[in-house]
Amino acid sequence: MSIDIEFVESFYKRLEEEKIDYCILRNVEEVINGDAHDIDMVVDSSRLITSENILFTTASDLGWKVHIKTGSCKDAINIKCYHMFKISENKIHIVHFDFFPTFAWNGYVLIDNKTLLANVNKKTIYHTAALEVEAVTKLFVRLLHNGYIKAKYKRDIVAVFCKNPEKVHSILKCFLDDGAIEFVSNAVYKEQWKELEENRGYLVKTIKRKSKKEIIKQKIYLVRKAMGKAGIMIAFEGTDGSGKSTIIDSLPDVLGNSFPEGMTDYYHWRPGFIKKEKTSKNGEVTVVTEPHAKAPYGKMKSFAKFMFFNLDYFFGYWCSIRWKIAKGHLVIFDRYYYDYYLDKLRYRLSISDKMLDLFKVIIPKPDITFILVGDPQTLYERKREISVQEIQAQIERLLKNKDKFNNSVVIDVNKSVEDVVKDVSEYILETCASKVGR
Repeated sequence: MSIDIEFVESFYKRLEEEKIDYCILRNVEEVINGDAHDIDMVVDSSRLITSENILFTTASDLGWKVHIKTGSCKDAINIKCYHMFKISENKIHIVHFDFFPTFAWNGYVLIDNKTLLANVNKKTIYHTAALEVEAVTKLFVRLLHNGYIKAKYKRDIVAVFCKNPEKVHSILKCFLDDGAIEFVSNAVYKEQWKELEENRGYLVKTIKRKSKKEIIKQKIYLVRKAMGKAGIMIAFEGTDGSGKSTIIDSLPDVLGNSFPEGMTDYYHWRPGFIKKEKTSKNGEVTVVTEPHAKAPYGKMKSFAKFMFFNLDYFFGYWCSIRWKIAKGHLVIFDRYYYDYYLDKLRYRLSISDKMLDLFKVIIPKPDITFILVGDPQTLYERKREISVQEIQAQIERLLKNKDKFNNSVVIDVNKSVEDVVKDVSEYILETCASKVGR
């Protein structure tokens, strides 16, 4: 038995022992086979706190750690998310649980807890929801939140809608009026998925008219979520050729179960909130191939540019990045403010380190700053943009100033890419776990 399955089964067995009602909403076969690491499940809304404690106890007993936790068990409407990891035999394992006390969208309750837990199949410890409930949640979970219907769900949705139309109708009636139910059903029967996606606005209006919304609880939930830091912000500093881009591109291979494409945000050097960096025709940031080709600005222009960049860091963080971290995102910076200590000439700035130290206080800090170092000759061979001597000098400046970088971690990039990515991933997960405090 894999350690992933051992953990999941142990958790479900403890829920059964405590007589807590639960069921898996989707992809139960994948869960049983150990292929699903993102498990959506319904839990008795009156036993949420107990269920969370059982999850944490099971994780601790089996050597797993919680690295992301969002939502409060005192909120009996909105989803609660728990990401857990374990390192075993030099491999990182990740399992992600979502607890649904109701099926809700933006605080609007679509299907209540009692209906979700009705007619649950309890033949094994992998309790499954009624087929009609599963089909409706598969149809609406992505449609409402992201504007599309997941392709792999479409065949199952059609099969259940055709086989049990009356039971499906009773589920849809929880949050849609008769006209909307007829529209949805006909579209599903005819497999007109694009029409459903294009009419998302109509369905949302119907839901708002029909469904219940506890406004005060929803506002409290959103404030708590915004004030929390479920995600993490990291920065990479290193000379040209140190492998920053390669490492960043490889992180999803290890961390994709917790930080998939929609929950990973990439920035080059600064947020670009006030003014974005120059981009090529395809929208990518223009690559600097000769960073020292132009002379630095004069002192007045340097200071003006420097202050502009500082405003971008400050407002970009508080108006945009901070909210992504609150949602549990992984925010990655390829270079950051700290890059000035490494190579001011790259940015054509004529400013002192004392000036950098002074304004560093107001710059939002990454949770981890990875400092990539290696053999200068090897780094030069990878990317011949600056001399071996300059690479050596930059590495020395990095190591000299590393204590000025928030939570700096020195990474030896002479190792294989796989080993470097694993080291970086471990630091990210452990730092997330320390923030959760479990």
